[in-house]
Amino acid sequence: MQRNRQRNRTMEECANSIDNLCAEWNISRQHDLKVFTHVIGIQIKKLRIARGITQTRLAKIVGVTFQQIQKYERGQNLCNPFNLLIMAEYFEISFNYFIQPFLMKNLKILKDFDNSNVYPFRKDVNIVN
Repeated sequence: MQRNRQRNRTMEECANSIDNLCAEWNISRQHDLKVFTHVIGIQIKKLRIARGITQTRLAKIVGVTFQQIQKYERGQNLCNPFNLLIMAEYFEISFNYFIQPFLMKNLKILKDFDNSNVYPFRKDVNIVN
């Protein structure tokens, strides 16, 4: 996990941080969640910087404290999808913006699995609707 103290104060620093984090993908499921949380946070910060919005103002829009926005941006807390939807609507962007780095690099969570048995149900169990 990225341990340097890059502050991500500019769009370029944010982009470099995202690239570095994406390079760490598929170490483990737990590590992937940490990377995912950090990338979502950096995407929030990039959007906020680009639009000239303070953490306090964004917090009021979303309905959380500015400390929570700080935690999202630092990757300490994963942002609730509903809050991401509020941000997407406010900034008039696609919800996919937040996961765009993963889409652009074609990063997959499940890389090797057996497609024939995605749902390993017992064959002798009747499923009732």
